[in-house]
Parts: sequence; structure tokens; C-alpha cells
Amino acid sequence: MNVEVIALIVLVAVFAISAIRNIHMGALALVAALIVGVLIVGESFDDVLGGFPVDALLILLGITYLFGIARETGTIDWLVDRSVRLIGDRVALIPWAMFVIGTLVACLGTSHAAFTIVPIAMSLAAKHRIHSTMMGIVMSSAIVGGALAPTSINGITVMTVARTAGIDYNPGLMFGLSVGINTLVVLVAFFMFGGRELMTRRRTALAASVAAGNGSGAAGGTGGTAVLTETVLKPLTGYQAIVLASIPVLVIGFFTITLLDIDLNLGAVALTLALVLAFIKPDVGRKAMTRIDWGTILLLGGIITYVGVLTRLGAIDQLGEAARSVNEPLIAAFVICVIAGLVSAFASTIGILGALIPLAVPLLVPGGGLEMTGFIFALAISASLVDCAPFGTTGATIVASGVEEERPRLYRHLMAWGLSMVIIGPVVTIGLFVIPFLGG
Repeated sequence: MNVEVIALIVLVAVFAISAIRNIHMGALALVAALIVGVLIVGESFDDVLGGFPVDALLILLGITYLFGIARETGTIDWLVDRSVRLIGDRVALIPWAMFVIGTLVACLGTSHAAFTIVPIAMSLAAKHRIHSTMMGIVMSSAIVGGALAPTSINGITVMTVARTAGIDYNPGLMFGLSVGINTLVVLVAFFMFGGRELMTRRRTALAASVAAGNGSGAAGGTGGTAVLTETVLKPLTGYQAIVLASIPVLVIGFFTITLLDIDLNLGAVALTLALVLAFIKPDVGRKAMTRIDWGTILLLGGIITYVGVLTRLGAIDQLGEAARSVNEPLIAAFVICVIAGLVSAFASTIGILGALIPLAVPLLVPGGGLEMTGFIFALAISASLVDCAPFGTTGATIVASGVEEERPRLYRHLMAWGLSMVIIGPVVTIGLFVIPFLGG
């Protein structure tokens, strides 16, 4: 048995042990990375830890700390209460509004900027009794849908790799198809996780107010309207106003840094703002530290470090080569899309696309058996649909932004949903973008 196979078996064992014995998967994966990397592969300790995703973890740390301060001060609650005035009793519109906003923000330079919207969306879900899994899938779909825009890093990367490989690629069509598929995903999640109830809640609330009024005699009118206006929006304090201002400052500041081509992590910007706020009120800063989801940070760090060992070992490349060795191009295309989704769930979507698109070129050249552009669309979207799984930055940020008591359920649901997309994504995208053009 060669080293690559052993390393893949160990990864499967990490999942099994974590599930059976309820041991933290991130800690297991990190120890496994050290054992496999140092003792079996022969890498140095520094090389193994070199795969530790500092950038991704800094994003989680900075974002959750900043929004931890916003929650600790009640600023998020104020923002949520304000949304009630804007949305009224049309609760079913909230997930769709967050989908549109998240997609637009993700288009602008880097999808990571949309992470700033995630804590607000999850707070809205908690406030309005919207299923946290629905909102998590909504935000993931917004982020990955916008990420394939020609103005975003992921979209630019796919376009560059495809054109370098000599593939006729349409970035505008890629973006349109990505948003379309993710809109379909949101629609499915909406009805799976309580959307029908949200659509009827407005009528239910109005009926309740009328019933309350009818049962209260002369004072019934007052009682009826109280159902819909049960809280009074308190004005912001000075400190809350500063905290609230930090959110657009984070978004605008990061966009400016990106446009100026300054190599600075979104998490670093968020952490800087959080420290400024903590300097103004140190007690708030100390309390907000407890709102950082260190468990999710360890999970992401351990998994990505282990996948880094697999990548350097060549196990990922061997999977791609195995797919290319399949005689039937359509089956090979499906296998490559599955590999892209599976690896992307645990590692960088950009990285796996950069690796697999060149490997797939023999299938895509004229006479290779597949329509060229359609398969690139299928591959890119398949690799991104899994990003809601909590092993990657997007899914981990969503879990960390959820209400604490709902995080275990949210983690389980997003894991199941994300891993199901490893198969569903390739089936749908190849069915839509590849099969109709076979032999054309």
C-alpha cells in the first residue's frame, strides 16, 4: 500500500472517529497531519504547519470578534429591530433580501467581503424565527454565486486558467449560470426549511391581531395593533453608533484596499476595527472575546492543514489523473467534478479549480469528447456549491455567526447539505451544461 492511499485512509478515519467518539474533528485532523506528514511522509514539522490556513482563520477571528462586540453592545439587536420597520410583517422576504445583498457584495473584488453580511443575516434569522439552516444556505449561495463574477477573485481565476489552457470561456455567462443555479438552491432550501410557514406568517399575525381585538371589547382595537407594534425602537447610544459605523467602514475599507492592490486580509481589517472599539471600552472587548467560536477555527485549521499534506503528497493529482484515465469522457467529467466538489469542501475552491482545469484539458480539446466551455461551467459551479459545508471558510463563518445554542444543529445540517452537493452538483451541472451539447 503506497503512502498516498494510507493518507486518504487516515482522512476517512478522522471523520469516522470524530463521528463515533464525538472528538473534535479539527484537533484530530491537525494531529493526523503531523503524524502522516512528519512520521510517514517525512516532511519537516515546519512544512506541515506551513499548510495551516492563517489567512482563513484570521478572517474568522476578525469577523467574529468585531461582530461579537456588535452583539455584546446590542448594536446587532438595534439593526435587527430596525429591519422590522423596513420589512414589516413580510418575513418571507428576509432570506431573499439577504441573498440579493450578499450576491452583490460578493461580486465586488472578493467574495470574502460578503462575510461581513453573514452575522447580520444570522441575527435576522434568530430574531424573526427563520430556520438557521435556511439562512445559512442562503448566505453560502449568495457568496459562491457572486464569487464567480468576472469582477471577483474566483471568477477572475477561472477565466485566467481557462484561457491559459486555450478554452473559449465567457465570464459573463459563467456568472449568470452561477447565480441561476444558486437561486435554484436557495428556492429548494427555502421550502425545505420552513419557507411555506414564513409565507403564511403575515396572514397569521394579522389574524391574531384581529382575534385579540375582537376578544377585548371596547379596548380591542388597541390590543389588536399592539401585536404588530410590540416594541419601541430605542435610539442608538454614542458607542453603538460607532460600532454600527464600523460595519460599512469594514466593507468600504476592504474594497478600497483591494482596488489599491494592497495585500491585506479582510480579517486583519476587521480585527483592527475590533481593537479600536475594544480600546474605547475595554470591558466590552473582553466580553466579546467569549463570542469568538474557537472550536470552528480549530476545525477549519486542522482540516485544511491535513488537505495540504495530501496535496503536497500528490494524492489530489493522482485522483485527477485517475479520472482522466477513464475511457468514457462523460464519466471522466463526472468524476472530475465530484473530486472538485469533495476537495473544495475542505480546501480552497480557487486552488482545486486551478489544479483540475489543466488536468481536464485532454477531455476538452476538439475531438476530446466534451463540449469545452460547458464542462468548465459545470466544474466551477460543482466546486463552489459545496462551500456551505462547515469545513471551509464560508461554512465555518456561517456556523460561527449562528446563535450559540443552534450551532450544533446548524453544523450538522450544513455538513449534510454540503456533502450532498458533492454528488448533486455534478449531476445537475453536467446534465444542464454538458449532456445537451454532446455530439454537437
